[in-house]
Amino acid sequence: MKTTTPHWIVIGLLVTVLAAGAFKVIVLGNTAKADDGRTAVILEPAERQAVLGEMRILLETTQSIVEALANEDMAAVEAAARPIGSAAIATVDFSLRAKLPLEFKKLGFGTHYAFDDIADMAKEGAPAKAIQIKLSDTMNNCIACHASFQLPEKRI
Repeated sequence: MKTTTPHWIVIGLLVTVLAAGAFKVIVLGNTAKADDGRTAVILEPAERQAVLGEMRILLETTQSIVEALANEDMAAVEAAARPIGSAAIATVDFSLRAKLPLEFKKLGFGTHYAFDDIADMAKEGAPAKAIQIKLSDTMNNCIACHASFQLPEKRI
C-alpha cells in the first residue's frame, strides 16, 4: 500500500486555502448583511467615493443620451456613450474590484458593455426608439444594483 507523503498533504492544504481565498475575492467581495436586507459592500472612504462617482457619471451619461435621442442627434449619443463603455472598466483599481461581490461586478460590467452597444447602435444609424429601448433595458441593471447593494459609510 502506498502512503501519502507529507508534501502532498501540504500542497493539498495550500490549494484549498488558495481556492477559498479566490472564492472570497471573486465571488463574495468584502460584504456584510445590511439592516435593510441588501448586501453592504464595505469599502474604504476613497473607494466608496470612486464607486459613487462612477454611478454619477453613468447617470449623467444617461441624461445626455436621453437629451441627444430627443434631438435625434446620434453623434451626440455615441459621443456620450462611448467613454463610459467597456473602456471605463479598465480604470477601476484591482484592489477595489476585489472587494466588490460577483453580482455587483456582473451588473456593473454589463452596464458598461451596454453603453458600448448604445454607442455602436448610434454609429450604425439605429433608430432613436431602438436605442431608447436599449437604454431602458440597461437601466434595469441600475435598479437591480441599487435594490441589492448599498455602500455604507465606514465608521471611524
